[in-house]
Amino acid sequence: MMRRHIPITVAALLALLAAVLLVYQWVGQPTVLRVAVGPAGSEDARLIGAMAQSLARGHEDVRLRVVPTSGVAESAALAERGKVDLAVVRSDVGIPAATQTVAILHRDAAVLMTTTPTFASVPDLRGRRIGIVRNHDANVKLLGSILKQYEVPADSVEVVSLGQGEEAGPALQEGRVDAVMVVGALTAPVMTETVASILRAGLHLAFVPVGEAAAIARRSPVLEALEVGRGTFGGTPPRPAETTATLGVSHRLVAQATLADATISELTRLLFVTRPAIVGEVPLANLIEAPETSKSASLPLHPGAEAYFDGEVETFFERYGDWFYLAVMVLSIFGSAAATLVSRAAQRSRARDMELLRELLAIVRASRDVEDEEMLFELEREADEILAVALARAGNGAIDNAGVAAFTLGLDQARRAIAERRALIQTGHVHPVPTADRQAAE
Repeated sequence: MMRRHIPITVAALLALLAAVLLVYQWVGQPTVLRVAVGPAGSEDARLIGAMAQSLARGHEDVRLRVVPTSGVAESAALAERGKVDLAVVRSDVGIPAATQTVAILHRDAAVLMTTTPTFASVPDLRGRRIGIVRNHDANVKLLGSILKQYEVPADSVEVVSLGQGEEAGPALQEGRVDAVMVVGALTAPVMTETVASILRAGLHLAFVPVGEAAAIARRSPVLEALEVGRGTFGGTPPRPAETTATLGVSHRLVAQATLADATISELTRLLFVTRPAIVGEVPLANLIEAPETSKSASLPLHPGAEAYFDGEVETFFERYGDWFYLAVMVLSIFGSAAATLVSRAAQRSRARDMELLRELLAIVRASRDVEDEEMLFELEREADEILAVALARAGNGAIDNAGVAAFTLGLDQARRAIAERRALIQTGHVHPVPTADRQAAE
C-alpha cells in the first residue's frame, strides 16, 4: 500500500519544487521600465543613459531601457499614449494626465541676458529682438508668460532662434539680437556656454530680472519662482552682481500611475543611491531632488515615490504577508482534502482485499460439498483468477506484506481443500450431503 503512493508523493513533491523554481525565477527577473527621453545628446538623455548603465552594471532589480525621442514634447506624448513606462518631461510643456512624478531631475531657470545696461527690466524689452537658445517652441511660450505679466504684447517682441549657447555672443555683437534668453539648470553646459560666449565676445553682461516670478508661478502651477544667486557665473565683480529673481520650470521623471508602488519605490531609491556613482560622468545628477510630498502639491506624486520619501516603504512580507497566510490556508485545505482522498482510497483498497479473501474462504467451503470433478475445476479456475488479481495488486503496491501472507495462506487452504475433495471423488468415497445438513452447515 505504501509503495503504491510513493510515486504519487514523489511526483507531487517534484511538481511543488518546479512551481517554487518557476516562482523564484519569475520573482528574480529584473523589472525593465521603458523611459522616453530626448533629444539625443541632451543633458537629460545623458543622465538617463548613465543611470541605465549603472543599474545594469549593478544587476539591480529595476532596469531602464531608453526610448530616444526628439524632445520633451514627444516624450510626453508617448507617455500619454501608454507607449512607455517612464518619461522625462518639462513641467510647462505638458505632464501627461496618466502619469505621476517620481523625482525632479533638475530645475531650469529662464535667464534673460543683455549687453545694454538700459534694459533693466522686462518692459524695456518691448520692440526689441530676443534670441532664444535651444528648444525654441517651449521657450518662446515661456517668454510669452513673462511678457504677459508685464503687459508687453508678444507681437511687440521679435524672437530669433539661436541653436546653441555659443551663438549668443556673436548674435549680440553683430546686433542681430538685443537680448538672449536661455532656459536650463544654472550649472548646465547650455547655461555656461551662453555666458562664456558673451564674455568671449568682449561684451558687458547684464541680467534682466523677472521680479514678479512668484506671482506668475501662483497663477500657473507648472511654473515656479527661482533665483540666480549672486556670483553664480563667477567673475569680479560677480555675475550677477545681486541675486536675481526669475521664472523657472522643472524637468521631471514621471511614471505611469498604474505601475506598482513597490516598483516605483525601488526605482526612486536607486535614483538616489546610484546618483553619486554617475556624477563624475554627468554632473547634472547632483541636481536630482525629491518633489513636494504634501497632499496639496499641484503636480501629483506617485504613491511609490511618496512612500520612499516618507520612509514608509513596505517590506516584502508586509506587502505579501496576507497572501502568504492565504496560501497556507489554501494548502492546509488541499492537504486535508488530499489526506481524506488517500484515506478513502486506502479503505476501498482494504475492502477489495477483504472481498478477495472472502471469495477464497467461499471456495474452501464450497469444495467440501462438490460431488464431481468438473465443479472442482471451476473452483480452481476461480482461485486462479483471485490469484491473478492478488498478484497484480501486489505488483502495484496495493497489497502490503501482511496482505500477501494472508492471500498465500488462503490460496493454500483453497488448493488443499480442492485436492482433498478430488482425492475423495476419485476413490469413490464421496457421499451426497443431505440438503438439510448442507443448509445447517451454511
